[in-house]
Amino acid sequence: MTDKTKVVEVAGQRWQFRRMTPVQGSYIWQRLMAAMFRSAQSQSAAAQVEQSAEDKARIEEALAKATPEDRLRTTCGIGFMFLTFEEMEFVQKAALAVTSRLERPAGATDEQPMPVQMSDGRWAVPELEDDPNLVTQLTTEALVFNLASFLRTGGATTTST
Repeated sequence: MTDKTKVVEVAGQRWQFRRMTPVQGSYIWQRLMAAMFRSAQSQSAAAQVEQSAEDKARIEEALAKATPEDRLRTTCGIGFMFLTFEEMEFVQKAALAVTSRLERPAGATDEQPMPVQMSDGRWAVPELEDDPNLVTQLTTEALVFNLASFLRTGGATTTST
């Protein structure tokens, strides 16, 4: 069974991420893969540096050791640069819609999730309004929680009948 929520500390605060709808998650995955393809296309043959066998082995070893979550963070870091404004806006809105800051109201013993945006798009967490770095970090972590399963092994297999 898949966890429905995950709590992560970002910038000294605790944030809760919930699951996106499958339609949103798979669409965002496809947009990120298309952005990665555009990224690869943008590299000219002249800009590509010849790598030694030793360098290639080091890169392959690092990739083999990287967790799906770390690989997805890298994918977001590169992919975000190659999304159109409209794609990035969709990704960010979908990611922030499943993001809450955990707060402890006065007199309460338990933390309560407070959505970061209101249904009309206004910020419910005012600090985010002027902090694009934190918004990007939260967007990335929401995607890591929702999309890392695309990078895990043991997916579907086919059989002949």
